[in-house]
Amino acid sequence: MDPTVIMLMLSAAVFCATMTGTPGPNNVLLANSGANFGVRATIGHMIGIRVGQTSLHVAMLLGLGSLFEAWPLLHEILKYASISYLVYLAIKIATQHGRTKASERAKPISLIEAAFFQWINPKTWMASITLLSAFTISGDLYWVTAIGGVIVFNLVGLPMSLVWVLLGSLISKKLNTEIRQRNFNWAMAALLLSTLPMVMI
Repeated sequence: MDPTVIMLMLSAAVFCATMTGTPGPNNVLLANSGANFGVRATIGHMIGIRVGQTSLHVAMLLGLGSLFEAWPLLHEILKYASISYLVYLAIKIATQHGRTKASERAKPISLIEAAFFQWINPKTWMASITLLSAFTISGDLYWVTAIGGVIVFNLVGLPMSLVWVLLGSLISKKLNTEIRQRNFNWAMAALLLSTLPMVMI
């Protein structure tokens, strides 16, 4: 493989690690799910993030990105849809009972819900646009680097997601009283709301 492509993909991997490893809506939700529902029950959520991000990434490769540039209003629609959904999730987290007081209605975010959220998550849009612009080579190597970016994002993103779920699962051992569980859920809801500035740019 071309050394230039290898170096570019390594740089893309560092970028993806930064985007998927730092606090943001997805990671806050994953940590909360790991704490309240466990690792196994959160697998669908993790896979859903990758499915949603990958489908958006591929759609942009096929021309969806041009719509984003042609209609700036699309950015505003996505932004407010994302804000509304994050506020809804924050309320849902703050009011869930989790393990210490099980509720039959309480359940983790599903694969499909997580996948659809990526389509209204501006951070996911920004990451995909950056990968398609800054981490591709024009000309004959465009598709090699573009598809390479899709692969790298998934290879880096999935283990990063797992780290956040495991952190949440470890925290759950300390949530052995109803008060601790409630305080944790309120803290996670507040942390989720604190990510709103990221999507309001």
